[in-house]
Amino acid sequence: MGNKNIEQYYTNMAKNITDAKATRNKAKDSSKYDIQLMKSFSGENKTLLDLGAGTGLLINDLTHNFKQIIAIEKYPEFSKFITKSPQTTIINSDLLLWENQENIKADIVSLFGVIPYFDIQESTTIYKNAFKDLKDNGLLIVKHQMGIEEDIIINGFSEELQTHYYSEYRQVDKEITLLKNIGFTNIEKIDIYPPEYNRWDNTHFYALIAHK
Repeated sequence: MGNKNIEQYYTNMAKNITDAKATRNKAKDSSKYDIQLMKSFSGENKTLLDLGAGTGLLINDLTHNFKQIIAIEKYPEFSKFITKSPQTTIINSDLLLWENQENIKADIVSLFGVIPYFDIQESTTIYKNAFKDLKDNGLLIVKHQMGIEEDIIINGFSEELQTHYYSEYRQVDKEITLLKNIGFTNIEKIDIYPPEYNRWDNTHFYALIAHK
């Protein structure tokens, strides 16, 4: 189970975090490209539901671009870095346990750098919930590292991070098919970053824009 294999890593990080960018896992900060993409779909009358909001590296710069932002983040130690504003609501919950009791219907659901930490069954649950939480004609915007030709599973000791690390980078067409099987349509694949952000030959960062 992907979520269980990575849970200890992020629990330990949460205990010691002092910098919002620590969740980048020593990777280059790509936030400006993520924010630019989100702003291109934003609107002053739109509601954004950000799943796995972390320390707010995405949404802190979007406060004035949406009418309402709902941030779902498991760790309060991370969400304390999210900018407090009348437009932003923070809910501390595991994505697999969160129930939309408020019956939030979002124009956009975002999942940035989140899905690789969940296996395919868990990811299916998260994607299905995102589909239900979207308004008709809403958008799911997903960004993460994906396998180019095959699934890439990282499960072991990371020399770079000096700790056990887990990620599941599913092959990009497989991820698109997964979204289609849930009911999403007109899925656009965007090569979101300059080449230097893609450090490995077998994986690549993509953003997927999926319509309900």
